Amino acid sequence: MPLGIPLAWLQLASESKRFAVALAGITFAVAMMLFQMGLQNALYKQVVGPLTLLDGGVMITSPHYEYFGVGRGFANVRLHQCLALDDVLEANSVRLGCGSFKNVEDGIERDIFMIAFDPSRRVFLSDDIIAGQELLKKDGNILFDRLSRPQYGAVEGKFNGGAVRTEIAGNKADIVGLIEIGPTFAADGNVLMSLSTLERFWPHAAAGTSDVGVLKLREGADPKSVAERLKKILPKSIKVFTKDEFIKSEKAYWGERTPIGFVIGASMAVAIFVGAVIVYQILYTDVSDHIPEYATLKAIGFGDPFFVWIIIQESFILSLLGFIPGALLAEVLYVMTREIAGMPTYMSAQSLLVVFGLSLTMCVCAGLLATRKLRNANPADIF
Repeated sequence: MPLGIPLAWLQLASESKRFAVALAGITFAVAMMLFQMGLQNALYKQVVGPLTLLDGGVMITSPHYEYFGVGRGFANVRLHQCLALDDVLEANSVRLGCGSFKNVEDGIERDIFMIAFDPSRRVFLSDDIIAGQELLKKDGNILFDRLSRPQYGAVEGKFNGGAVRTEIAGNKADIVGLIEIGPTFAADGNVLMSLSTLERFWPHAAAGTSDVGVLKLREGADPKSVAERLKKILPKSIKVFTKDEFIKSEKAYWGERTPIGFVIGASMAVAIFVGAVIVYQILYTDVSDHIPEYATLKAIGFGDPFFVWIIIQESFILSLLGFIPGALLAEVLYVMTREIAGMPTYMSAQSLLVVFGLSLTMCVCAGLLATRKLRNANPADIF
């Protein structure tokens, strides 16, 4: 190591074009991995957004429930059965549906997700929903999700404390308040309403049923214990979850049973493969170009561990220098995704650590493969 400068750095820096190509490849791989992880986190955050707002420790659904929005409901009598446990203080009904929403500006109708509940009870944790739910007692009043995608018109701009008139499924509706839930992969926008309003807007829905039962528990009650006891008194056809299990099942559906989860995983695999191939080619070429020098060192007594350590150092330098611009590029993609697609893509420390570990592993593995020719080289044959 002349003048204290690592030999690995000197070898990399001696071929500036090759070095730049290697860094570009790693930058691409890092940016792609971080971007895909950001999309995955945004996906999970979006799809569980409405679920995290539910004010309950245990949830029940029908066996046909797939995700928050699809599936036939269960009879409301099951909610009354849940009240047989002393630990269950309230058993509230949540009904879900989809109807056409008339754009408040151009009048074009687009589907919107409808969530209905009893406004006389506290079913949601969100302060804005709690503040506005009293207004839902009037038939036809709705609360509009201000985070909905812009295809429904500038509702927030028109809302000045009074009602904004629109139509849902051909019925007159008054927007009397704004809330924040956020769009999901299944819904571009959301509106909240009373159960009676939903029945008027969506008359073909089965009466006397609920899509999700939200059970509020006594303070100090263990949700897991309550869920286990409910499974014993409810029919086998009713699914019982703690709130955490309910959220996990939603994530599992979108991550495992839809193409979205596969595409994100496949994209990360492609990014790792492309980055590894580029690093391997660069390091293999570097080793091949310096075989005579390595052979000289071998001839005077340096062993294979010394050369492997040099390549590992090169791999670490490449992974570190490629990681920084890759993370910056990913942050730019995050900002663009938030502004254009409205997805909550943000950088997290966990994602940075995971991707740096993957990048370092990718570079080291590629470097070790590149040293095969060197380890098998015989100095006598070279000279």
